[in-house]
Amino acid sequence: MENEKRRNITITRLNRKTFFKWASLVLIIPFYKLLESTANSKQANGIVKRELIVDAHLADGVHFYDEVIFIKDKNEFRLLASKCSHLGCRINKVENGELVCPCHGSRYNLSGEPSKGPATVSLAEIQFEKEQRQDKIILLFKI
Repeated sequence: MENEKRRNITITRLNRKTFFKWASLVLIIPFYKLLESTANSKQANGIVKRELIVDAHLADGVHFYDEVIFIKDKNEFRLLASKCSHLGCRINKVENGELVCPCHGSRYNLSGEPSKGPATVSLAEIQFEKEQRQDKIILLFKI
C-alpha cells in the first residue's frame, strides 16, 4: 500500500521538462498579446494620411519634400518616395533630368525607374488624392 502511495505521488509530480513546457506557455501568451498590440499600433501609425500643400502656380519640374519627390508637368502630378531603393538614403538632387542618390550615386529617371546602379528597384510611386483650395493644391497621401 505504501508503494502504491509513492507511485501516485510520482505520477502527480512534474518533472523539470514538463514544468518548463507549461510555464513557457503561460508566459508566452501575455508576451504574444503585447507583441500583437504593438504590431497593430505600428501598422496603424504607418497608414496616417499626410498632406503636401503646394502653390498652384509652382513651376513645372522636380521638387523635394522630405519623404516625397513631387514632379509637376503642366497639370500632371506624380509623387515618388524619396528613399533610394538601394539603402534608403534620401534622394535630394536632380541632374540632367535624373534623380540622384547622394550616398552611392544611383540614378533614376523621372518615372522612378533606375537608370544607373547600384539600385535595381524602382522608387515607390505614391498614390494621392488632390484637392484645390484658392491658390493651393493639396495632395493627400499615405506613406
